[in-house]
Formats: sequence, C-alpha cells, structure tokens
Amino acid sequence: MTDNIVLRHRKVWENKKILRVIYTEWFEKIKKDLSSTKGITLELGSGSGNFKEFMPDSVSSDVESYEWLDYTFDAHKMPFGDNSISNIVMIDVLHHLNNPVIFLDEAFRVLNKNGRIIMIEPFPTPFSLIIYRLFHPEPFQFNINYFTKKELDEKLPWDSNQAIPYLIFFKNINLFETGFKNKFNILKKDKFSFILYPLSGGFENRQLIPDLFIPLFQKAEKFLSPLKSLMAFRCYIVIEKK
Repeated sequence: MTDNIVLRHRKVWENKKILRVIYTEWFEKIKKDLSSTKGITLELGSGSGNFKEFMPDSVSSDVESYEWLDYTFDAHKMPFGDNSISNIVMIDVLHHLNNPVIFLDEAFRVLNKNGRIIMIEPFPTPFSLIIYRLFHPEPFQFNINYFTKKELDEKLPWDSNQAIPYLIFFKNINLFETGFKNKFNILKKDKFSFILYPLSGGFENRQLIPDLFIPLFQKAEKFLSPLKSLMAFRCYIVIEKK
C-alpha cells in the first residue's frame, strides 16, 4: 500500500505544476537556512525524492526502500556516526514519527556542533483545522504528552498525528526547552502557507485553480501573512545543536 502511495505521488509531482511551484519555494527557504558546519545534508522521509532533485548533493532516505533513494532506515536509529551530519531536512515527517523525543535525542547524536534540523510541518489554526478535518485523513490528537512517552509503539509508516509539531514546539515549548536546554537552540519558529497549498489539492486531491492563477495567489499569500495565527496551514522550525 505504501509503495502505491509513493509511486502515485511521483506521478502527481510530474504532472502538477502548482505543487512544484509551492515546494520549490519551500526548498529555497530551507536552503537559505542550512548550516555550513561540516557534514552531509540528510533528508528524512524523502518519499518520492523531490528535494534531492532540487539539491542533488543532499542524501535522501526513508523508512521504506525505493530505487531512487540513498538510504533506508528508521529515523529513531540512524546509521551514521556521532557528529557526522550538518543538516537534517524534514518535510511532513515529524508528525509521522513514533516518538519525536527519541528522534530528537538521536538527531542530537548524529548532528555536528551547530548542525541544524529544518522542518516544515502541519499547523492547526482555526481556519486550517476546518480544512484539514474536512479533506485530510490524518488526525490531530492534542491530548498526548510525548515528553513522557519513553518507548516506541508498533505503527505503520504512514500512521500519524498532525498535532505533534504543535505539541512539541508550541503548546509544550516549556517542556522542550527544559528537556533539551543543553542540546538545541530554536533559531526560527514561524507559521506560514495560507491558501495556495489547499487550493493545489496537495498530492491527494483535485487542483482547484488553473495554473494561470498561481502568481495571483502567490501574491495573496504575502497579503495574508499578518493573519498567520488564524489561517496558517504550516509551521517552519529551525533548531541548532549547541
């Protein structure tokens, strides 16, 4: 089933200009924040391999094997030495992890000093929650404290909780700052992405605007920025190893 999803996403990527436009903007945003410290830039959850198309010298990986990827492993236990990674790039990955706190400890191990984790993840706002719940199958579960969860549970790779980024870096930010005060600094934490992505239909739904209107809605994205606490669909997080 997972293979079918990823193969379908590769075809959607090839045929859907609006998605390539959106993700290229995201990739550019990430590229500007990459650390220059020694080590490789690793993408987790590479799936259909789109980031590596944009940045060929990055290393792609996923929990399941595909011929276009460089590595296959579980992000909770990475096959890299201590202090060997300069950047970990994650787009829609954190909310799929079984235990994000165990992952953050493992990321601390493999990152070099001043190495960074750069994440783009779902974010719940009053507007985005309505759309997510109507059109997206992945749940938001707000009643879980991941800082007290000590083990890994049995789960499928595509199982998720879209609330994880919000819980770790927003609602329970005091727990993150206490638990990782000697490990990470938060460099950036922002909310963005308002109407263009939902109008694109993502990888699973029908596109709602013609390609001709893409530039118009790109301008609308900038216009809506002051309303990000009410309308944002995504959060952008950059943390750096101390």
